[in-house]
Amino acid sequence: NKIIGDRLVISERTVKSHLTYIMTKLRASDRTHAVVTAVRLGWLAI
Repeated sequence: NKIIGDRLVISERTVKSHLTYIMTKLRASDRTHAVVTAVRLGWLAI
């Protein structure tokens, strides 16, 4: 979270809040599951 926050110039807590919201929205249990779901929905291209 620190690296993400540093790159986006936001706090670690803000990163965590956003990740929690995204994971809840996608009903994902971890970051990997969230990425896979986002790709399947067409929200993210790899």
